[in-house]
Amino acid sequence: PRPGGGGPPRGAPAALSCEIANGDVLLSVDGVMVMGETPEEVARRIVGPEGQPITMAFRIKRRSEQGSSVVEKNVTLVRQQPFTMSDRLITGQVGLGVELAKVDGGLMEVRKLADGGSACLSGRLVEGDIITSVDGRDISQMPSAERPQQLLGTPYTRLTLSVVRATPQGRKHLVLDLVRTVPLQGEYLLKYAAYRNALAHAILPPVPPPQLHHSGGGQEVGGGLGA
Repeated sequence: PRPGGGGPPRGAPAALSCEIANGDVLLSVDGVMVMGETPEEVARRIVGPEGQPITMAFRIKRRSEQGSSVVEKNVTLVRQQPFTMSDRLITGQVGLGVELAKVDGGLMEVRKLADGGSACLSGRLVEGDIITSVDGRDISQMPSAERPQQLLGTPYTRLTLSVVRATPQGRKHLVLDLVRTVPLQGEYLLKYAAYRNALAHAILPPVPPPQLHHSGGGQEVGGGLGA
């Protein structure tokens, strides 16, 4: 996130995480609640030595067939300088980096995940998942041409997918939170791999599990944070 809005700076750890979106509300930094602090005070908590991990708790909005809810989640990053990305890569709408196919009942199956796309980098979707709804809207009730368009939007915006996944234990119905991100290719994908390697080798403190949360303050992503 950066001061003045616009979401995570491209090439920064917050953007590379595929976990943080515009409108998410920051609740705490390394276990310290930030409610009541100014954006400048919060930014000082976020800034630290390069290579040092940081864990932040966010409140995110989830929209599924069961209605809207608010969920808390922890995101762990490693501090590093953002790398520069071309402006042409962030213009227009982006999706999740998936190839879809129609299946019976007007639903969509994930046939392929694109390297560097949000779905692949986040590990949320897998090939063979059947998408049944997007942000609580039943896609079987939409015109066929509109269904893939539901995944498109502004970079670093959040969407909720309901999917059916085949597992050895049977079919599971899952609700997945994803973030539309700028797809990474070539040198950017190599830099992402280096970042993930640094995160994998960072010494991380234990963090509490996400909890349901329905009220309270915090700092909204895109509204005055720099990370």
